[in-house]
Amino acid sequence: MTSLQKKGKMIYQCYVALGIGAMAFVSAGVIFAVIMRYFFNISFTFLEELITLVFTFTTFWGIGICVLENEHVLIDFFFAKIPAHIQRWINLVNYIIVLISLAILQYYAIGWIKVAGKTISNGMRIKYVYIYGIMPIGVGVSLICVLIKIYSLIKNVDLEFLKPVYEEEEEGL
Repeated sequence: MTSLQKKGKMIYQCYVALGIGAMAFVSAGVIFAVIMRYFFNISFTFLEELITLVFTFTTFWGIGICVLENEHVLIDFFFAKIPAHIQRWINLVNYIIVLISLAILQYYAIGWIKVAGKTISNGMRIKYVYIYGIMPIGVGVSLICVLIKIYSLIKNVDLEFLKPVYEEEEEGL
């Protein structure tokens, strides 16, 4: 593994770790909120809003992870019957469509934030620009991930170094 691949893997692992940490927060927050509400009759409006915010973050943050790990929805019955060199070009066209779709989403998300971002939220008492700002950040990172995927398809470079190595695979090395 080259030094560039090692750096790429490290960035990727930090990217995934942030997503995992956010999901852990959402899970712990929901469990805490449910216990407090149903056993002690205490509700935290700011916590519920924060959980919703972090859940939204994980949704947009996860787009890039799904792109890099090929975890998007795919019905590959017919696709598997196509020769590999043609599959590569079909994948390239698909990722270009995803890139265009994300770019459009990014454009409208930024416009929406400019309009609706000045309002103050009820629970956390912060401007919605900080809450809605998650969308363009996640989509921006996803755009970078799609560009990496397109580059790997054009150059016919494998991104396997990004995938986690499981213990069984390490023992075989």
